Amino acid sequence: MTVTFTEKSQIETGFSEVFQDRIAPRLGDLEAERKTYLAKARRHVGIALAVGATFGVLFTLFGSGSDGVGALVAGFGVPLAFGGVAAFVLWNRQTGKWTGSAAQTVMPVVCDFVGDMSHDHEAHKGFALERMQKLGVVGSYTRAEISDRLEGRYRETDFELVEARLISQKSSSTSSDDDSGDRSSRTVFKGLLMRVAVPEPIPTRILIARDFGIGNKLGELLGGSSGRGMPKVDTGHPEFEQHFEVYAADPDVAHDVLAPGFLDNLLAIAKAEGGRHGVQGMQAGFHDDSFFMALRREGDFLKMGSLSTPMDEIEDDLHRIFDDIATIHRIIDRLHGD
Repeated sequence: MTVTFTEKSQIETGFSEVFQDRIAPRLGDLEAERKTYLAKARRHVGIALAVGATFGVLFTLFGSGSDGVGALVAGFGVPLAFGGVAAFVLWNRQTGKWTGSAAQTVMPVVCDFVGDMSHDHEAHKGFALERMQKLGVVGSYTRAEISDRLEGRYRETDFELVEARLISQKSSSTSSDDDSGDRSSRTVFKGLLMRVAVPEPIPTRILIARDFGIGNKLGELLGGSSGRGMPKVDTGHPEFEQHFEVYAADPDVAHDVLAPGFLDNLLAIAKAEGGRHGVQGMQAGFHDDSFFMALRREGDFLKMGSLSTPMDEIEDDLHRIFDDIATIHRIIDRLHGD
């Protein structure tokens, strides 16, 4: 398998040689592994759909005997739909295994090349989600799915970043048994969560929140002593105030921290990285030794390999990975005032 890598951005400079030395020789093994996962996924999907169709036929033939289109849909369509859902879950399970395996091969090479950075696809070390929620940077959630944890140092600044999906799940049952009753869920956040170390601890909590207009008042009433319940801070920055509200336990300290230049840089980050959500795709805050940022994002972060894509097309995945890492560098550059 002959594959090359063409450098397209500054962060990729010099990687073509590394690719030829450390990744290209392993592509054959990776392709064989991909085909194994793909065959298993197809087999599982076929079994799930066949079982669903079989039960559909049996329910149609030996059901209650009701006539009409509704009975046909209930007898055949419903079991087949359950089979389709099972097939989707089984396919995604194999996709996840393959993506993790590919990442274990490729990401250490990328991290070594970039320098001062490590990657954990399963995010075993977790992330400071409780601190971010208490500060108000992310909303309340009952379940968190995090992956692709990056930890490193850039421009003498320590950082951590994860891809996250935060879910609020509520039960319609009044029973005290948490496992009973119907449950409904909604995604309260999907995107990137980032922690950047600050040179000196900030002696107050500061929240930089999206401006919800009249909805701000409700958040302030329900915020208690944290988040939007803290005193509001007037930054004196007209453009910033159009998009964000600032709250701090100590407004005087917040005024010193949130200098006009820093607010300009935050606006630049929000505009550049907010994606389809625009400027309000970002929320941020300070707590002690950390600056936290949440960036809403729809696409997958550090996506490595598709189950149906041959490994000789890996170059596109690598360009996207370098673009994602460059996002971190751009954010830290902005925070440094560049």
